Amino acid sequence: MNPEARRPFSLVAASWTAAATLLGDSLAQERTEVKFAAPVRLHAGGKFLGGNRLFPSPVLRDMNGDGIADVVVGDLFGKVTVALRTPGKDPLAFAAETELKTADGKPIDFHNW
Repeated sequence: MNPEARRPFSLVAASWTAAATLLGDSLAQERTEVKFAAPVRLHAGGKFLGGNRLFPSPVLRDMNGDGIADVVVGDLFGKVTVALRTPGKDPLAFAAETELKTADGKPIDFHNW
């Protein structure tokens, strides 16, 4: 390979390394320690949300148009459920999970994708 063909890459790599070093030094001075609260396992209708399911994957979404985020849970096998947030001041109070259904009333199931 022509040595001249490799030179631009080397200059770009060297420039990138220098820029990363400079940015890294300035970012290190601005770092603050972040601490998270202990995790909380959510309940829906008195049971654990996503309980007895493989790899439950929750997402917050307003499913009934009331302006309050509900929890939609999909799992490894493609089952999708929704737990509507119950009215009140408790942001972690959810009704029991129910199967998410299509417009014609059939349960949504992705059959393990």
